Amino acid sequence: MTDLVAPSVKRSHPVDELFTGAASALWATTYSVDLSLFNEFLLPRLGEPPLNVVVLADHRRLATSLDRLPADAVDALAAVNRRWLLRGVRPGGQAFHPKTYLAVAGTRVTLLVGSGNLSMTGLDRGREVFTSFRSGTPIGDAAIASWRTWVRRVVGLVDDAVLAQRLLDLEARLPTKPAGTPAVASPMLHNLDTSLAAQLKTILAEQAPSGIDELLLSAPYYDDDAEAVGRLLTDLRPRHVRIFLTSDTSVNGDRLKDQLRVGGTTADVLMYQPDEFVHAKLVGAIAGSQGWLLSGSANLSRAALTRTVGRGGNVEVAVLTKLTADETRAVFTPPETTAVGVDLDRLKSWSFRTEPEPAAPAVRLISAAAEDGGRVEVASEPTAEPHWLLDDLAQRQPLTLDATGRAITAGPLAGRLVRLIDADGSILSNQVVVDNTSALSAALTDAARPGNDLPDGLTTGDLDTPLGQVLAWLHRNLVMELSEKVTPAAAGGLAADEETEQGSDDLWGRLEREQLGRDPRASRYGRMWSDTLDDSEPIIELLDALRARTPSEAATGRTGHSLLERLLTEDIDAEDGKREAEEDSKPRRWQLNARVRIRARNLLRRWADAQTDPRLVWVEPLAPAGNFTMIAGALAKLTLATARTPDHVALTKDDLDDLWLRWLGVFAGGGTHAGWLNQVDQNTRTNAQRRLPAWLPETAAALNWLTVRPGPAHRERIVQAQPLIIAALNHDLLDPTDETARYLSAITGHTVTRAEIDQQLVDAATYIDDDLWCTRTAAELTLEDLTLKAPPGAAAIEVRLDVRGITDPLLDPRLPRLLAATRQYRRCRGIVVYATDGSWRLSIIDGKKIAVRPGHGQRFIESTEPVSDHVLDQINTAIGVLADLFP
Repeated sequence: MTDLVAPSVKRSHPVDELFTGAASALWATTYSVDLSLFNEFLLPRLGEPPLNVVVLADHRRLATSLDRLPADAVDALAAVNRRWLLRGVRPGGQAFHPKTYLAVAGTRVTLLVGSGNLSMTGLDRGREVFTSFRSGTPIGDAAIASWRTWVRRVVGLVDDAVLAQRLLDLEARLPTKPAGTPAVASPMLHNLDTSLAAQLKTILAEQAPSGIDELLLSAPYYDDDAEAVGRLLTDLRPRHVRIFLTSDTSVNGDRLKDQLRVGGTTADVLMYQPDEFVHAKLVGAIAGSQGWLLSGSANLSRAALTRTVGRGGNVEVAVLTKLTADETRAVFTPPETTAVGVDLDRLKSWSFRTEPEPAAPAVRLISAAAEDGGRVEVASEPTAEPHWLLDDLAQRQPLTLDATGRAITAGPLAGRLVRLIDADGSILSNQVVVDNTSALSAALTDAARPGNDLPDGLTTGDLDTPLGQVLAWLHRNLVMELSEKVTPAAAGGLAADEETEQGSDDLWGRLEREQLGRDPRASRYGRMWSDTLDDSEPIIELLDALRARTPSEAATGRTGHSLLERLLTEDIDAEDGKREAEEDSKPRRWQLNARVRIRARNLLRRWADAQTDPRLVWVEPLAPAGNFTMIAGALAKLTLATARTPDHVALTKDDLDDLWLRWLGVFAGGGTHAGWLNQVDQNTRTNAQRRLPAWLPETAAALNWLTVRPGPAHRERIVQAQPLIIAALNHDLLDPTDETARYLSAITGHTVTRAEIDQQLVDAATYIDDDLWCTRTAAELTLEDLTLKAPPGAAAIEVRLDVRGITDPLLDPRLPRLLAATRQYRRCRGIVVYATDGSWRLSIIDGKKIAVRPGHGQRFIESTEPVSDHVLDQINTAIGVLADLFP
């Protein structure tokens, strides 16, 4: 082990060091907590949100404190689990006993590890020992990294999603260690894996090979038989021992005396003067002029020193500091205190005092969270049963279990403290303070900060444009993309060895799922699935945002099922657009508009690509369908506005066509793209198609027709849009109506009939231009060459492809995409593909197994199952290869 760095020994002031207005986070682990002190004095010192405050206390101790809380004092809990999070911890069944405090203020992190609980005595008035660490120093960074890994493991043991979410937020606030910082051994020790006594023995054996001259011990609590002291004496074999006591020390004096006589060790017993309670827990070792000090939360007991968590040990944290011999001795004498020697025989006057804990209830209530409407969800060990009730000391509500196993009250409860009871009213569990999840989430953010509601890629200046406002509205109201920061690895930033220590607990994946499921934007999706448009629907709010109007200014009373009709009859008709253009005589900032256009286009493209993120279903199972619907409405509005007043919209016609085809391809698929509708199961696909609003097919028909209407580069545009139009037709997403014709007539400036729209869409879907199709498909798949030829004569083969650029047909993911695109383009079910150099050949016939000759002189092999469009879609969705279908 690398030598530990020796910090200076000085008086610590935890309240002043930790609780400052500059703090953005404060995490405390403690055995006991004074809630009145924390809420009324310490919390106000921390200032206003954004603020991440968490206190982890011993579960049994916390439960006892809450049980003793008078009814008229419950108001003192107002900030608990609203502004800050309080959780009880009891892993392994033994005490949760660590005293650590970590505060983040700007780029500075302060960590205190010691013996003091979160109380006035523990932080300010008691005789405690703390070790302070600061970020930006080698020893401080090492200790903070160790604490971070340790607390992540503790949170994993607690298995609480709200707590885990706040840990991810804390890790995002911690500054990264500067590159080139020298590595030193961490002085912080814990007993999750190895006992503190065993670690101390190993380190001193390495650093003091000639043995320990002097062992110094001080703690307020020992074992009933002083066994932990005996273990230290056996492990370290000191030549002399000094024991520091007060009259309040809980120790069996006779057994301690027996332990001291083992092995020929000489011993001194010293009493503190004045004789006052000393809560510091210290083990000092001296060899020559060198000293080592083990300080922290561990008493001189088996559960603290010689056992690990889960094997009869408490949860403990200690710091091993390397000092001089004189510095080590000095720590054992607090300021204004002396130590006076007493005769060893006086030890018999000390006795071990048991402090039995109250019997634990049958059920451990871990947390309770209030939902909208006042119903309360609970988490407990064991899991709640249907006949249990939740009691807030004023009312009781029966618990119900939903399909996912969540236990939630049948009706609302308003009380801040709740507990579980059975049908007879017998108490089953401890009490906990109810979480207000919305308030807890809000405490982590600063909603008033400008630009907080902006999606990545936009600036506050973009809100001056209608397009910027509509993109901000979409970001605030719908889940268009999911940030990668929510994942534990990204937020945690742990090194590889730290990640290994965490284990494979699935809490973090469940945390992300639950966090996304609570996104308040999820409720918006339920309001989209309606056949009648009214002014309360999200699509109308979106259009009003695009027009820079508030809903109160919008026209009311319009209902129906046609969005295009509504757009055409809105009060900004063509004449209004002309007047606006005439009135707007000021010079335009074209450079700013160009920047807005690029940012908006890139954002909408990124959002389109994000719709296949499988995590979106955790927000709302049909979220991609809802997002596609809203984008279709917005693009229809922007397209109409662009045609009437092109100078007032930041996106060009080409931009709008490109964005529509991109979104349509991601949603419905087509050509080389699988599409969301092809990736979900049949039930989800049917449900999505059934719930899409009635106005969507006529709107989609209009937007598709615009991409293939007669004009420049007509052939190229048809080939680009064709696979997407075919996919949309297959999914019943296109249905031209008279309103479609009216809308397109308004955009083009000449009459377009419904029959013409229908025919031109069919013509586009059936259009054949093999050379152009091959050129475009080869470019999409980065093939060196692609040629479509007449079939070789086999009855079931309809198309032959010659390909250059694919070496291994079974392992190249481009080949299944090429097959899917070809089958759609030529509406064929039999294809043969040749490598242009003759090295391999493949044939695929619907309903039959794929046959492949993978190389020169090799035999044909067959797939294990017949091929179909569905099978190809599955492979392409997973970015798989044809080898997945072969033995």
